[in-house]
Amino acid sequence: MHRTRPAMNNIREAVQAAKQIAHNGSFDGCDISEIDELTEAVDRELVRPRPNGLTLATYLNSLARSLRSHPPARKAVMQLDAAMREAGLTTDWEH
Repeated sequence: MHRTRPAMNNIREAVQAAKQIAHNGSFDGCDISEIDELTEAVDRELVRPRPNGLTLATYLNSLARSLRSHPPARKAVMQLDAAMREAGLTTDWEH
């Protein structure tokens, strides 16, 4: 994983965008709870001195999968995808 500050900042921004879209969109309470759990897990991992790339990839791909079926969230999903790729994380949310 590329551990550059810009890559980590882009992940943070993408996660924040995903959270905002979930809370401002047409997601039901169950979906929002799942998204909140995933974003909190990502935040916990990102504050570690050496975030684990596999752990981040797992959480971020799960977040993208949770959002992908909601058309208004497409931009947030693509932002997550770009941030993961920039950080050198595996993307498998489309499968």
